[in-house]
Amino acid sequence: MFQKETIKESVSALPLKPGDYCVITGTALVMHGIKEETKDIDISCTREAFQTLAAQGYPIKQGAFARKVIYSDDVEIFEDWHRGDITMIEGVPVASLESVIVMKKQLGREKDLMDIAKIEAHLAQR
Repeated sequence: MFQKETIKESVSALPLKPGDYCVITGTALVMHGIKEETKDIDISCTREAFQTLAAQGYPIKQGAFARKVIYSDDVEIFEDWHRGDITMIEGVPVASLESVIVMKKQLGREKDLMDIAKIEAHLAQR
């Protein structure tokens, strides 16, 4: 399981340049302080960064909404899936909560619907 500190460590070790990526979905929720931990790290990167990773030989799979590089057992890097604002949290580029809601609605799983409710409750407290 990944908490904020282990996410920061893992992301800083990735071969991605600032501006080419952001953490998304459950990883973003941990960084925003809405969840304590997540089982894996999900990242969205630019098409160019994705092509660089692909050229380095990382396995590629087709996800539900975007192709993804399987960087490791617990890090997936999606090609250009994120749409929306990005905020820096403790040095990590993080998808905005509003854009996470959009992604979670696309996924539509039970756990995503529960996460949407947590995000909406958090936003209502602002």
